[in-house]
Formats: sequence, C-alpha cells, structure tokens
Amino acid sequence: MGRNWQWSYTQGRIKRIKAEIAARQNGEPFDANQIPLHSYDGTMQSKFAKGWRSISEVDIRSKLYRHNIYPSACNTPEHTFKSKEI
Repeated sequence: MGRNWQWSYTQGRIKRIKAEIAARQNGEPFDANQIPLHSYDGTMQSKFAKGWRSISEVDIRSKLYRHNIYPSACNTPEHTFKSKEI
C-alpha cells in the first residue's frame, strides 16, 4: 500500500470521528452512509471510504469522552488478579 493510500485511509477515520462528535454535540442527526468526497482519484476515494467505514461506536465514544472505557471497567474488585498464597 502506498503512503498516500494510507494517508487517505487515516483521513477517512479522522474526518468521520470529527463529523460524528460535532453532530452529537450539536444534537444533529448523522448518517454514516453519506461519505464525503475526498478525492476524484478512485483509489484514494476508496481508501478514504474504507477508513470512514472502519470507525466503530467504541472509537467515537472514546474520543467523545476523552478516555478509554476498558481500563476503568476492568479495575473493579471482581476483575483484579489475586495471587494465591502458598
């Protein structure tokens, strides 16, 4: 994969996260199927679209709330490791 292809993929991820966060903060509806035009080059647009579609709800929430939800959930007493005494 060329560097420009990776850049287009990364831009798709970045633009999707920014668009989702802006829509949620403003209380506006967001349609993830409306992928914006990134390039007139078919390959670059395809890579952008793949990056755009690769964003999950977990990605959006972690950016929206500016933290990772998994470490706090795993630090509960029932999930901590307790060594057995010999």
